[in-house]
Amino acid sequence: MTALSNAVPPHRRRFLMPLSRYLTKFTQSKLPHDDAHKTAQMLDSAPDKTLNGILKSYGFNSTSYLALESDKKHFFHHQVPAVTAYAQFNKVAIAAGEPICPIDLLGTAIDEFLYFSQQRSQAPLFFEVTELAVPALQQRGFKFLKLGEEPFFELDKFTLKGNKMANVRSSGNTARKRGVTVREYYPTEPEASQINPQLEAISSRWLETRGISELSFTLGTLSLEQPGDRRYYIAEYDHQVIAFLTYSPIYARQGVYLDLMRRTENTPTGTMDLLLSESFRLLGASGVKLVTMGMSPLANLQDCPIEQSKQLAWLLHKFSVHGKMFYHFQQLHDFKRKFRPHFWEPKYLAYRDLGVREVDAILQALLHQSLGRLVWWVLNQPIHLGPL
Repeated sequence: MTALSNAVPPHRRRFLMPLSRYLTKFTQSKLPHDDAHKTAQMLDSAPDKTLNGILKSYGFNSTSYLALESDKKHFFHHQVPAVTAYAQFNKVAIAAGEPICPIDLLGTAIDEFLYFSQQRSQAPLFFEVTELAVPALQQRGFKFLKLGEEPFFELDKFTLKGNKMANVRSSGNTARKRGVTVREYYPTEPEASQINPQLEAISSRWLETRGISELSFTLGTLSLEQPGDRRYYIAEYDHQVIAFLTYSPIYARQGVYLDLMRRTENTPTGTMDLLLSESFRLLGASGVKLVTMGMSPLANLQDCPIEQSKQLAWLLHKFSVHGKMFYHFQQLHDFKRKFRPHFWEPKYLAYRDLGVREVDAILQALLHQSLGRLVWWVLNQPIHLGPL
């Protein structure tokens, strides 16, 4: 990919219009030596309005709103209006996506973050970058590994009509006939004293059954006390909440990102299909143009439009097939596909080196687990040999 016009398929370009004035070129400017000391400073606690202002102006990556989560540090750039949200582990600075900034200044922003990392003797990684960031990172010597694909829905085209959506339509109708209802919920309204504890209980139980803590590097948190611009949709049955969704804004695309999707263990059949399709309808009616259900991890790894390590892609593909003890990759991908996304976008890991140190940093950011602890866990799992 040597040009942005080649990176973005024609059917998706209308969703780049809010940024069209930036989609001309990526600068390759370098940092002046006189600015070195100032650039190496880190501002971990700038006023919220500064971070929010940058997000609302330039937040393009579907996960950019997660820069507000408490597990992120913030590098506020000096040469351009930009912020890079990142975490640091073992001398690795792992950025959550690309710098949030005007697209035509992305090259300058990357240079600043690279210099900042260099001054702190940290290896830079960029996790879940969009295809728009690929040219600028390529020019700076980064390699890429496809992490998965992200489904997008154009809400002015989304419909439950037709044979392709028959299963979703029928499933949702089954839940509706059983008495399941869906509505948007506002966690700061007077009813919050009754509803919020139910959402917290559902979320806690859901996490317990999966043996993980609340993630926030590529997933948000429930954030009921400080919802910000998140939107909440709940499914109720017999006057109780049985499932919920949260969406976070993608400001620069007039869209939203489906962040949390959780339900009780005894949810009536079809509840999630009804909750998703009805939330899409309500979001579209409120003026939202685009919805993503979030990246399907490790989906279609070997179908990659840019050069990547064939060996690493093969290893990840095998892990997606045989790693069901960790995650139901194909099941999640199939669930998203049945809603018939209008297009898919790839996401990448951008790296210069990818050794033990870098892999350990990724695991700690995503799972709060070190590589050593994960290996220990795998080695201590029971081996099922089957009948002898």
